[in-house]
Amino acid sequence: MPSHLLCIETTTTQCSVALCADGELSTLAQSNHENYQHAQLLHTYIDKVLSKHNLKPSDLAAIALSSGPGSYTGLRIGAAAAKGLCYANDIPLIAIPTLDIVAREITPSDGHIIATLDARRDEVYCAIYTYDYQRLQPASPHVITSNSFAEWTAKGPVHFVGTGLEKCEEIIDHNSQFIFPKEPSYPSATHMVKQAQYAFEQQVFEDVAYFDVDYLKAFQTSPQKKDALGQST
Repeated sequence: MPSHLLCIETTTTQCSVALCADGELSTLAQSNHENYQHAQLLHTYIDKVLSKHNLKPSDLAAIALSSGPGSYTGLRIGAAAAKGLCYANDIPLIAIPTLDIVAREITPSDGHIIATLDARRDEVYCAIYTYDYQRLQPASPHVITSNSFAEWTAKGPVHFVGTGLEKCEEIIDHNSQFIFPKEPSYPSATHMVKQAQYAFEQQVFEDVAYFDVDYLKAFQTSPQKKDALGQST
């Protein structure tokens, strides 16, 4: 029988769940809502892709989770679902860095890939890869300036991808080596399938009890307002 893996991606406004068998996509459930519908949709999508193939969670060989960075809320919802299913059904957990998934949204034939996720103000989360997805620089927060990533243009084309590309295109001084797609792309469980299968075959699993997602930087809340007496409200 084939080994069925479930892939969960919830790090942006897109909620995405894929079922795959032996490294091939079987079923995808996915939608994108600006106001985050993950809490309402994620378990519905999980049930949908499993029921289509008459499977139960206990039939899964492993669950792969997009592990961040990304939306704090999206990451927490995805992690809670994945860890709960793994723990309840005694199946392994696979973690795939979100920007590794984003990079695979495009298939360039040369140069480098800068995978991005929109962050606050003029900031993105980014990681840099060769055109065939070998990671050269791990994910980090980056404040975009006019000279950002200019050093990479000496090495060939630089392909931008992800939800931060519009911000990059607006701020960075244009160079003929910079290649910007027409539309931003959102990480999808579709592009987790091959990585999840490889991790499964190599038995690269997380400790379900202690695993945590990669927020990349601490959660920040809005400062509390104070009344006329200087007391927090």
